[in-house]
Amino acid sequence: MGLALRRVDKRCVLFCGRMDIGAHIVQLRGAGARGLDQYETRLRNNAGNPDTLANLFCEGLAALMFLRNGWQVALRESPDLELRLHGDVVYAEVKRFCEKTQDRLNEQAILNAPDDFLVRLNDPTQTEGKTAWEQIADVAISKVPVYIEGAANILVVVSDSECLDLMVSSAVHEHDERALESHDLRRRRLNGIMLVSRGRISGRPIPSNVEFCQTQHAAMPLNERLAMALGSILAG
Repeated sequence: MGLALRRVDKRCVLFCGRMDIGAHIVQLRGAGARGLDQYETRLRNNAGNPDTLANLFCEGLAALMFLRNGWQVALRESPDLELRLHGDVVYAEVKRFCEKTQDRLNEQAILNAPDDFLVRLNDPTQTEGKTAWEQIADVAISKVPVYIEGAANILVVVSDSECLDLMVSSAVHEHDERALESHDLRRRRLNGIMLVSRGRISGRPIPSNVEFCQTQHAAMPLNERLAMALGSILAG
């Protein structure tokens, strides 16, 4: 199933980041994050588990994104982040999506194509059985136990997969349809999904690697200030 075309660029840049817990905590503390004692403990307790450690690091990276955009941030056990801006409060659960097999297949197709040739990029349906937006919606629904009743809640997806790019609106639409069909009212606690694409910038309509889309049937809708503030974040 072809979902995108990309012009071949044979240049390859490798990013090899080392997860330095001490430096990460220093950076968060310098940016003004709160809740760092329990967060550092969780990081150090999982230092021997690279996957869990990477997931926890993504919570800190999401916190830094909000801090750099003027929010006050406290790292928590669950939901992962408490976000404050001008007296308003939002709770954020953070989910990491790794690079997918389909990303590597798409990249290989690009490398094998002639220079300056448009290549059709496929979504993960054939390799994983579901579209990218269905997978995001699945995560949003699986997180309902952590959404706080009577508060604003968002899901922040930190993605290393190009398959997820530009999929947040479709994911929210999928979530909303399922929420309307379900008798589980906890699904209506979610106010929106934010997608942070690491290492990639989109030109829509302003260069950015962050997308935010509100849900349409939240029990407690976002006020206009929060909706505008979340939608104005451009870099994660």
